[in-house]
Amino acid sequence: MESKALATTLSKAHALQMLTMRREQYKNKPTIDNSSLYAGSPMYFDCLTCRATIAVPETYISRPSHCPECQALKECGWLE
Repeated sequence: MESKALATTLSKAHALQMLTMRREQYKNKPTIDNSSLYAGSPMYFDCLTCRATIAVPETYISRPSHCPECQALKECGWLE
């Protein structure tokens, strides 16, 4: 999904409304536990803003803090 393109083509109000909907959708999602995964499998993290699941390969360099949608909002300056 091209989140940067999505975030920049939407109005700020609409993009923030979608963020609110994602927060509500993932509000009661259980925390991800990577300790039960097999070696070589992708790692999963929660977005710090909306709690969406972020999947990255085991060979990742740094832990992603935001999902692509929230990262695009942050790059546009619409998210602190």
